[in-house]
Amino acid sequence: MKPFPLLAGGVAAGLIIIAGEAVLNLVVLADEWANLFLRFTLPQPTPLVAAQGVLKLLLLGIFSVWLAVTFRLAFPDPNRASIVSGLCVWFLVWAWVQWGMLLAGFVTAPIAVATIAWGFVELPLAAWAGTWVHWRTNGGSQ
Repeated sequence: MKPFPLLAGGVAAGLIIIAGEAVLNLVVLADEWANLFLRFTLPQPTPLVAAQGVLKLLLLGIFSVWLAVTFRLAFPDPNRASIVSGLCVWFLVWAWVQWGMLLAGFVTAPIAVATIAWGFVELPLAAWAGTWVHWRTNGGSQ
């Protein structure tokens, strides 16, 4: 596996995830998050926290593409491999974590449900797009 195509595809996937999460959390769920921060009297995230979040999502994009490329052994169709990769990441990172946070009372039901539903579309789409970039930068070879 060549590093440049993996990084190019992973960064593409990561940027889609970052953009999607920005829209979800800063626009769609902005009021829910503001109320939650008030309820727990939490400070607003610092620029350092935001930068770490961006880095984390970029790394998640790289992992998603790596997983899709690895899944090619089980799924000869690159589209299927990328969608399965995105759904695995969605389940383990979005659905599982949000469910636990909801059960612990750390997020509200609207935040958990919206995040899980949003990620169900966002993660497979990002993995698919990142895998496509990987394929194109790898000379079109699977």
